[in-house]
Amino acid sequence: MEAAYTFSFLKEQNIPDLYDTFLAAFADYVVPIKMTREEFAIKFKREGVEPTFCAGVFHNHKLVGFILTGLGEWQGKPTAYNAGTGVLPAHRGNRLTQRLYEFLLPKLRESGIEQCLLEVIDQNQVAIKAYEAVGFETTRTLDCFRSPKQNLLLTGEEPKDITIRKTMRPNWEAYAEFCDIGPSWQNTKHAFRKSPDKKVTLEAYFEENLLVGYVAFFPKTGSIAQLGVLQNYRNIGVATALLREVVGQTEAPALMATNIDTTCRIMLEFFERSHFNRILSQYEMLLRLY
Repeated sequence: MEAAYTFSFLKEQNIPDLYDTFLAAFADYVVPIKMTREEFAIKFKREGVEPTFCAGVFHNHKLVGFILTGLGEWQGKPTAYNAGTGVLPAHRGNRLTQRLYEFLLPKLRESGIEQCLLEVIDQNQVAIKAYEAVGFETTRTLDCFRSPKQNLLLTGEEPKDITIRKTMRPNWEAYAEFCDIGPSWQNTKHAFRKSPDKKVTLEAYFEENLLVGYVAFFPKTGSIAQLGVLQNYRNIGVATALLREVVGQTEAPALMATNIDTTCRIMLEFFERSHFNRILSQYEMLLRLY
């Protein structure tokens, strides 16, 4: 006999149980996830998670599965971002991911959401098939990199006439011209701004007044949200000079660059030359609701 499950939207008082279920659901993941309660709260802020739009599945009044839902805009359309789907091991095999979406989608449509977005590790074929069954389609492949700071290769002469300065007012409109391809959801300017974690933006200037590069990162974790250099000033050491500054200002023992679009060859090659290690690849998937 199939176990009886109930579905409901979560409330603030569910967050402590949600944290425990999150850790238990991802303990045997392709890449096991460990996260403090503080880091969990930061994830909520950065990714725009709205508890009342998070779907939960319960068995005997215990939370056994969930979809964390972030709300925002993606490519000009109101979007629901899947910040994490998890099901406890004992309850897998019951189509709970699909059933959670069947429960969630009507509310998203009623709220004017036009599409759903997520990322999934390319090795997680079970999850990929579940999302495809819901109607998600792969839009691009994203690579994730990491390297201990001492292993990075950031040698070479400092680029001439380039100075690097910290800014308290990031010029996101200008930065958009420095990147060939847009960032993933959690690396957008909106996510960077929302994060309560300490954040730093450095700018590179040519001859003191021409902005030619920037990097936005989190010094506590070493996570690089965005890095870009104006096209005519590439391959002269600007990105390397920016990364050297990131290393010097980062408290964490390693740097991370997540969700780099695999069609952006110049960025992939830069991270590889700098001795970053590719740790995993993900598929970005999109479900259009209209």
